Amino acid sequence: MSFVFCLFSGLFAPSSAWAADPAPASGSDEEAETPRQDDSTFSNGPLRPIDREPRSPEQLYQIPDDLTMQQYSELPLPWKAYKGAEMLHLEPEFVHGVQQGLDLVFQRKYNEARDHFSALDGQYTNSGIRSVADVIVWQALMLENFDFRYDKQYWTSSKQARRDLDAALAIPGNDAWEQLMMAAVVGIESIHTMRQGNYLPALQLAFQAMDAIEKCRAAAPEFVDLKLADGLYNYWRTVVTMSSKILPDFGDHRVEGIEQIQIVEAQGVLVSPLATLSLAFSWLEENDMKRAAAAVGRNRRDYPDNIINNLVSAMTYNAMHRYPDALEVLDHIVETDPNNDRVHYWRGLTLQKQGKLDLAIAEYDKYLTATHLEDYQKSYSFYRLGQIYSRKHEYATAMEKYKEAIRVDGNKPAKAAKERLEQRKKEGKIDF
Repeated sequence: MSFVFCLFSGLFAPSSAWAADPAPASGSDEEAETPRQDDSTFSNGPLRPIDREPRSPEQLYQIPDDLTMQQYSELPLPWKAYKGAEMLHLEPEFVHGVQQGLDLVFQRKYNEARDHFSALDGQYTNSGIRSVADVIVWQALMLENFDFRYDKQYWTSSKQARRDLDAALAIPGNDAWEQLMMAAVVGIESIHTMRQGNYLPALQLAFQAMDAIEKCRAAAPEFVDLKLADGLYNYWRTVVTMSSKILPDFGDHRVEGIEQIQIVEAQGVLVSPLATLSLAFSWLEENDMKRAAAAVGRNRRDYPDNIINNLVSAMTYNAMHRYPDALEVLDHIVETDPNNDRVHYWRGLTLQKQGKLDLAIAEYDKYLTATHLEDYQKSYSFYRLGQIYSRKHEYATAMEKYKEAIRVDGNKPAKAAKERLEQRKKEGKIDF
């Protein structure tokens, strides 16, 4: 069951967090708590503090290394390419090629990454890497806006990746790699399907992904990157069960989970940056903003143009009330991709928190012109506009914005804010 919880509790919860926003801006007339969709954490309430400090990766785990320093210095490829190849039973040159391609993805050089993986696929036939890379790129483009604008292209690529991997699995050898890629493809399908609200099909896909990851583990038990799945499982299952009165007690495995994620951040062969981002979400959940900021900062150092990481950075700085820092990161997103839509919502929220209300209105209005918004994204934009107009004492306009939010999807905070305005009017405190 570990990979199911990794997918549902670990990966979906963080992805929801960077799509959402924190509680209402201070100083507004609407200070009531907002529901789960509009919260920056996964749990239903504050968790008790973790019981001890996580140990460092060096205290817990070291990739076995039987090479002397002299031998290592004479090798033409990075050390982790050799160790990853040993763990996965692959050629070091192939592992290094995958590392280079993923680095291009993390750098947001998507066209270069696709060309690179296409060339690698031609050199190493039946690896499935070209079609899997297409799946990753289409998903990254959608996650940058947290929308579904490339849904058709994504599903075409995912189906092709499945066909390629099925063909590869029919040929003996390379089982660990092929099962790892199948787990990635099916796992992404599960998350994508869940984001669209189709929970039962998503759960079925998660079980398929679980089966593939366990087959990978059986074929490559020393592959260190699998500890990311273990860490997400231990951390987020704890969060889910501690926050529920219905689910059975799992115990508190948050520190264990954080330690496992830290091992992958330090020692991972392929997904170290993803482990770093996962740590950021864990520290956000723990309300340890300093550590969360440090995590996204590490990724920003290595991948300054990565929009997904930068959106999480801005979310973190907002939670820390470091609004100039948040705006600096958001401005960089605009420079990186002037066509990004989601950045305008976050710029609006940051400016709103700073009290720069007219500038915030302009950002929300621009965001609402985007062509691929989900209903909750529309409704929360109208809700935020209602907050601002209420703060400006333009109550008639605020009421209209709240009504717009309610019309879109029944936005509960907007309903509550509308009722408060109506009550204040009834009491003669305001007039509109």
